[in-house]
Parts: sequence; structure tokens; C-alpha cells
Amino acid sequence: MNKIFEILPSSVEEENCILICEMSTEGFSFAIKDEIQNSFLGLGIYHFEKNTPPVGFPIALQILFHQNEWLSRKFKKINIVYSFPESVLIPFPIYDRNQNRNILNLVHGDLSNNDIIFTDVITGESLYNTYRVAAPVYDILQSQFPRASNMHQYSFLLKQAPSEKNKLHIIFYSKKMVVSLIKEGKHQLINSFNYRTAEDITYILLNICKQFEVENIDLEISGLLEKNSLLFAEIYKYFETIELTTLPVDKNYSEEITQHPAHYFSHLFALDSCE
Repeated sequence: MNKIFEILPSSVEEENCILICEMSTEGFSFAIKDEIQNSFLGLGIYHFEKNTPPVGFPIALQILFHQNEWLSRKFKKINIVYSFPESVLIPFPIYDRNQNRNILNLVHGDLSNNDIIFTDVITGESLYNTYRVAAPVYDILQSQFPRASNMHQYSFLLKQAPSEKNKLHIIFYSKKMVVSLIKEGKHQLINSFNYRTAEDITYILLNICKQFEVENIDLEISGLLEKNSLLFAEIYKYFETIELTTLPVDKNYSEEITQHPAHYFSHLFALDSCE
């Protein structure tokens, strides 16, 4: 895997620390937080090699775990958040756990039945989030982190209190973006979109605005997006108000972390509140 960022402390008291992980189609990321000091001490962001097929993810993860001794520490708690697109949100009244696999296959295809199916409960939205994770990927993560808790990224985002203002929140990855729309104080949309060019991104965002009849909406951006990039400039042509997310203010951070743009890591650190 390609190392994108690796900021690690010289030492930690692991019995006081939690490990927050994000597993996505892009790669694997983690952050280390000392709960006693309420401080993020380190992080790592690793991407799969270009053109790595999904069947190659488990091997890449095995190699990463073997090479990074921090991921073998006995942390107090470990949380894994999955950022995979194969998810279906189901209202409470029509949920039937016996139909989970059929619903996922209907919406996302049934090319593989070698999947593990999970369901998160989103009480505030009266929704179940049923999602699937490829069994080989889950098995590697389960072997490495047998006591870890699991949650889907959409579930975490939907559990956050919505903004009172209309807003598009975007988490950027190298080949995809996760977009959530808040309109009139309510979550209206959450989905993942693949892109190749800046024009792909603006088309997707403008189409969302058209479909949900919102104009002059604020954008809130996190993830690995350079402010001086052509991609950012393209977005700015169509959206006047663009906010780059900041680090959660109720936490402390190592000096090396604060030397980088806050929006690079803010979405990862925000996962600290997931339960």
C-alpha cells in the first residue's frame, strides 16, 4: 500500500488509548487517541496501489499490518468504520432482517455472495443501515482486531445533528467522494460517487442541487483535497461559499498533526464520537 500520511508518536500508554480505523475502497486509515489526555497522538493514511482489484485488498492489508507494529498494540478500545458504498437505508416500519441480503443484492448487485452483512440502528432517523463487507476483508480485520466494534460511515454521519442551514458536506478521497445533503434541518441524501475529473464532481454536485431544488447552498469539505488544486478551482466556479472543516475544538492534537491542513484529517478524528 502507498503511505500517504504517517504521523506517529515516539511512545504511548496503549492501555489509555483508542484506535480509530477507517476501511474504504481507497485504503486503510487510523488515528490514535489518548483518552486520559483527550489528545490525538498520531495517524496513518494508506492507499491501495493503483488498479488494485477488490480481491487484492486482503493481501494488501495483511502486508500493512505485518509492517506496522502500531496496529498490533493492545489498545483499550478499537473502532472500525467502513466506507463502502454497498449500503441500504431502511425505515423502521418495513425492516425485515430476513430480507437484508435480497435488498442489498437488488440495489447493489449479486456478483458476490461471499459477504458479511451488518446492520446499524440509527434511532434518531428511525432507520436501519444494512451494509455488506467482503468476507476476506472482514476476516483480516477481525483477525487483527478481534475486539473491535464496527459501524458504517453513513450511520455515523446520520447520527450527527444536522445543520440548521442548507448544506452539502463532502468527504474527498482520491477516486470517490461521500456526499451528504442537509436541507431544512434534515438529512436528505447520503451517497458515494466515483469521479475521475473535476468536471465529474461539479456535474454530480449540481445535479444533486437540481434534484433537491436547492440553490446557493454552502459546501463543507473535508478529506484530501488541495485548496490550490484545479479540482477546488472548478468547484469554486459554481459554489460561492466553501468551508474547509476544522479539527474538533474539544480535543487536543500533537504538534505535527497541527502542521497540516485541518480538513485533511478532520473527518477521521470526528469518528471518535462513533458508538
